[in-house]
Amino acid sequence: MSCLNKLTSNITYDCTTGTRAKGGLEGKAVIINKADIDLQALTQSGSTVTNLSLNAGESGYDISWVKQLGSASSTFAVNDGLDSFTHAFLCRVFGSSAEDAERIKELSEGEFVVVVETKYKGEDNADAFKVYGLENGLKMSEATMNSTENDNSMLFTLSSLEGFGEQYPYLVFLETDYSTSKAKFDDKFSS
Repeated sequence: MSCLNKLTSNITYDCTTGTRAKGGLEGKAVIINKADIDLQALTQSGSTVTNLSLNAGESGYDISWVKQLGSASSTFAVNDGLDSFTHAFLCRVFGSSAEDAERIKELSEGEFVVVVETKYKGEDNADAFKVYGLENGLKMSEATMNSTENDNSMLFTLSSLEGFGEQYPYLVFLETDYSTSKAKFDDKFSS
């Protein structure tokens, strides 16, 4: 059995308005504690994930932003035959209260999966939601705050740990259709 696969389809450019590439994220993401995901319910077919549900009583957590102050990225990493994609989610905690300090500390200690809604939705809005870190989780890799920059907000990055990448550059979450997926996203994947 060979680990080398072949390209199986054309890579095309579609200039149709509804399916043309479009950068950026909508104004919020859902951060999920990786340990809270119900792996028995989860189904995956290639790069598409369905039945993304959480264990009983658990919920994901919204993080929101303005303009383009939240972003997600993926980078291909060559790793001695175990090539993978590393993921990163960059955002900021806008406040500087005691409660904000608690959330930042929790982000620094946890392992997460992040689901975002992209401005690119694809045909029938089937590609609107991207999932990062589902296989190996994301951990805080950077956090900086300066009282004279960025309105004193804490900029942070959740990213794949070195050597623990993901099989795909991102996964697409689709639960039947866009409206069903959006409802589950807005409900923070609560059980």
